[in-house]
Amino acid sequence: MNVDPVSRDIFQHELIGVAEEMSVALRRSAYSSIIWDMYDYACGLLLPNGDMIAQAETIPAQLGIMPTAVQHILEEIPLSEWHDGDVIVCNDPYRGCTHTMDIVLFSPVFFDGDIIAIASTIAHHIDVGGKVPGSEAADSVELFEEGLVLPPLKLLEEGEPNNAIFSIIKTNVRDPRASLGDLRAQIAGCRTGENRLRDLCKRHGKKKFRALAEACLDYTQAYIQNALGDVDQANNQTSVLIEDDVTSDEPIRIQVAVTISSGRLKIDFSGTSEQRENSLNCPASSTVSMVHYAVKAIFAPGLPQNEGCNRPIDIIVPQGCLLAPKYPAAVSIRHLTQQAVADAVIKALAPVVPTAASAGAHISFPTFCAGGVDDRKNRDDPAQLPAYYVISDIIGGGMGGFQGDDGMNAIDTHGGNCAILSAEIMEQMSPFRVLRSELIPDSGGPGAFRGGLGIRRDYQLLGSSSIVSGYLQQSKPGCLPWGFEGGENGGPSAATLNPGTNHEQPLTSKWVAVRMRNGDVIRLDGAGGGGWGNPTDRTRDMVDRDLYEGYVTAQ
Repeated sequence: MNVDPVSRDIFQHELIGVAEEMSVALRRSAYSSIIWDMYDYACGLLLPNGDMIAQAETIPAQLGIMPTAVQHILEEIPLSEWHDGDVIVCNDPYRGCTHTMDIVLFSPVFFDGDIIAIASTIAHHIDVGGKVPGSEAADSVELFEEGLVLPPLKLLEEGEPNNAIFSIIKTNVRDPRASLGDLRAQIAGCRTGENRLRDLCKRHGKKKFRALAEACLDYTQAYIQNALGDVDQANNQTSVLIEDDVTSDEPIRIQVAVTISSGRLKIDFSGTSEQRENSLNCPASSTVSMVHYAVKAIFAPGLPQNEGCNRPIDIIVPQGCLLAPKYPAAVSIRHLTQQAVADAVIKALAPVVPTAASAGAHISFPTFCAGGVDDRKNRDDPAQLPAYYVISDIIGGGMGGFQGDDGMNAIDTHGGNCAILSAEIMEQMSPFRVLRSELIPDSGGPGAFRGGLGIRRDYQLLGSSSIVSGYLQQSKPGCLPWGFEGGENGGPSAATLNPGTNHEQPLTSKWVAVRMRNGDVIRLDGAGGGGWGNPTDRTRDMVDRDLYEGYVTAQ
């Protein structure tokens, strides 16, 4: 069936509208602030063969794994065994998922007895058990330390809940009310997608629906191929370093070589560090996801994302390296590593297409998760037992400068896109008070176009004690956001206990189960972005503006 370009483009945006409506349904139904305030979730639509056809704009790191995860699920639960009303759950990093906190749901969309598509939602659950509140611990060695692992299972079967699975989840997490509520919010997102896709199929018919979907995939494939074809044959390689600070003082190397030829792009990670005995290992699905993100960011940032964008890309990842670890290696803080994957690919492509790239972005991702009993006086009814809480926050940093402008301040970059948690929400839902949230002067890398600034945030514990774990990267000189075309590196990230006091204690880039006491303060600093171009080429007006805004100091 022939499909004209106008009908194709309208259909693509109809699909995006469905995914965005799924996103609203999930977010507004969720119980956890990490979902409804920080946007750590994703919604997407796939064809029955697993090709993604549309996504909502939330977390690239989660969206990109959906096609990989569904292929693993189909190997264990063939499509012939999917029934109307089913919802399939999985969070196994070795079955195409990310880490155990990201629970993935898939539901088939039936129309006239056939599966026409699959709706999918992923949400970061604030806790899935494991040895620390929040389930993420940098020093975990095996997957089994990282909480409940769910293989592909039918969470709902023909619309009826599998109560055994719900009961298992409830018994293994620290905040069962929130976890089960968030699961139901994900189901609501899937059901929204099912209903809206059926409406589309009623309008177009099954045959045209499939033809329109394939036309959307073919168009994005042709677009990326043409963009790659406009680049002369190119070869480049580079590396990015991130801190280990758990099992070794030796930094981790992400090595990447890129080759562009005849409208295809090959990306080879040979030479990357071997997997390590900690949770910085990155599942292969997340590696692939971040490659796809980085390539699209360079060659087609305004193009709707679907599986067609990925067809001209060949990825080589050696088994047993940090980016494709062997089971049962721990992976809970894989986000740091996958951010470095995107950073390395962009760094390798920047000399090839310099007008489309930026200097190195903050990928420091300072994050902490705290848990314990909220025992403040008069917090709740005195007759009630104090509530157990789990709370998390993520700090933004600077985007790299680029040809024509400075990098953005205070954002979560690449695979993240999470929002900083509202201070009011943190103070309502936990015994932590936010003392300050501010930009860090001089943290942006100098350049003709300056890097964006990082964020500093201080948190004070008002309860008697709390168990706090967290992590960051880009804290050491060799790991800073890189400058480009003569620009300088961005400023470092940091974590500090009780800053400015006699008890000040700098933390390493990874810390696990630190016991905070009443009145203690933890400070997180996000890294600044790298600068673009020689700093001496910066205009006087831009320097004056920086001084006026307080982005740089006179010194």
